[in-house]
Amino acid sequence: MRSEDLDEEDLQIERGELDPLEEYLFYPKGVLNVLDLCFRNKKTARPRGKRSPKFSMAEVFTLMDFLFHRSPYVELKVRKRLIGPREMPLKRKIFIKHFLGDAKYNAAKAARMAGYSPRSAKQIAYKIKQT
Repeated sequence: MRSEDLDEEDLQIERGELDPLEEYLFYPKGVLNVLDLCFRNKKTARPRGKRSPKFSMAEVFTLMDFLFHRSPYVELKVRKRLIGPREMPLKRKIFIKHFLGDAKYNAAKAARMAGYSPRSAKQIAYKIKQT
């Protein structure tokens, strides 16, 4: 298909200015834009430097084929990890018990009674209270 055959909407899609009306769907240019934003973001959790994954030419062509010539029969499912609720550590439970009971809302005293280091009880109590 030549660029002369494209109408205004097609040109916007090609420039990455227009995405499908369905929510959470992107055209290939939109996918590349999102990947570029993720790649440039310093806070995105991904392997960096020498730990980055290496791709063979066959894998690159497969990705390109999937992005630009996607079959309607191929579906990628994103698996979400279900993280169970973590139980509070024993010392923290004891801290809360003493904080609400014997220490009468004195956080440093409750931290010492719970078994935390007396030298750093004040800092530990502050951290626990912030969480």
